[in-house]
Amino acid sequence: MMGMDKARLIRIVESILHGTGFKTARMKFKGSCFDLVGSRLFLLLFIKILQNIDTLSKEQAEDLKRLSKFFQATPLIVGVRSKNSELEEGVIYERFGIYSLNPQTLYDVLVENELPAIFAERGGFYVNVDGNLLKDLRERMGYSLGELARMIGVSRKSLQNYEMGEQAMSLDVALRLEEIFDEPIAKPINILSAKVEAKLDVKPENPLEREIFERLRALGMGVIKIKKAPFNAVSKEEELKILTGIDSKKTATTIKRAQMVNEVSKVIQSDGVFIIEKTKTEVIGEVPLIPKETLGEIKDADELIEMIEDLKKEIKKKVFNRR
Repeated sequence: MMGMDKARLIRIVESILHGTGFKTARMKFKGSCFDLVGSRLFLLLFIKILQNIDTLSKEQAEDLKRLSKFFQATPLIVGVRSKNSELEEGVIYERFGIYSLNPQTLYDVLVENELPAIFAERGGFYVNVDGNLLKDLRERMGYSLGELARMIGVSRKSLQNYEMGEQAMSLDVALRLEEIFDEPIAKPINILSAKVEAKLDVKPENPLEREIFERLRALGMGVIKIKKAPFNAVSKEEELKILTGIDSKKTATTIKRAQMVNEVSKVIQSDGVFIIEKTKTEVIGEVPLIPKETLGEIKDADELIEMIEDLKKEIKKKVFNRR
């Protein structure tokens, strides 16, 4: 696993997702807070892929959490090592509060429906246990707290904490208990339904962004700034979500970014729009590029959404008539 380059790692993760019925889109954007987005029925994943999970920046992590919160998605980091060692199969690591795992563990979860129960923390492996189950098993086998604690080599107080569900248990203690009781006591970690905390109020990075954010808010939309992505913000109006790009003028990079937004928005079932200081109105894929002044002529969010829809329809018609 050590010698695996990032492109190959991305392909592996992509094929695991495709094999389990996910639609995916891939980012080719320097420093992006996610590399793959995957959707399947009620599941939406934003995945950052890194050879070394310690190279994730705080800024990327914050963005990844913001996107996940906004889209009610699950953020994941997939990698092969951390600074000290290779990531173990069946073990969950964490960076900035985001679950991190190796491709094999992801395969086990998605393909084999096997959830991991072990997590790594401060150089050791731990599990969370079902305290009530532990207490039942102990009482059923007639051990006192003191007796069982001695058998597994922990203090009576620790065992009490485990039974009250107040303390994670080191892996070797859990294994000793599973030997004694001959049944699993570790609680599986459902990495696909992780709830993340994210701070949603981020300042715009330049005057143009500030102006456009204010304009969108004046139209009655929620706007959340995203730094490390091909779009500058995510906006919403009730159930409708829009990946929003902003640029002072249309360049080759703008077009590349719009193409990526087009791919991503298809997978996550949102719309995309780019607002450019000076441009003529056009559409890239299904993502309209509109000049800033057009935004000034709209009275509310509904009108903006209608305009995006009309521009998309117009393009479809043109393509259709050319056949």
